[in-house]
Amino acid sequence: MQHTTRQAALNMILAAPIFTLATIDASGYPTMVALRPLPTHRSLKELFFYTSRQTMTVQNLRASKHASLFCYSLDDYSSVMLKGQLTVVGHTAFQSDWRHELNDFQKQLNYQDPVILRFQTSTIKIRQMTRIDHLERLTTTDK
Repeated sequence: MQHTTRQAALNMILAAPIFTLATIDASGYPTMVALRPLPTHRSLKELFFYTSRQTMTVQNLRASKHASLFCYSLDDYSSVMLKGQLTVVGHTAFQSDWRHELNDFQKQLNYQDPVILRFQTSTIKIRQMTRIDHLERLTTTDK
């Protein structure tokens, strides 16, 4: 993937207010949910999300850690799809209290058993203005 395309993908990831997160249930079917990522630690390599341990998303992780993220921009009809691994991480994954990262809506959810999910990217696919379509597998040395 060219440097400018990687930068475009990163710009979309940084700007997207909501991502569609797809996980696979025990029957092998996809389940999708719209989630807002925490504002810090957004990168091509990883994103963090706040949810409840009781959600279908977290339950699906028992069957498979494979997941996909998708975001779309109406401004220029571009999209980014990320494939990777989704895991539950503890509060020690953050240097400061992750609760300070929540927006007003997330705070109002006030989950009884909240968790933070970490999505780690293995593949990036970007489409810009329906003309460019790139697919790239990230390596462990990529940032």
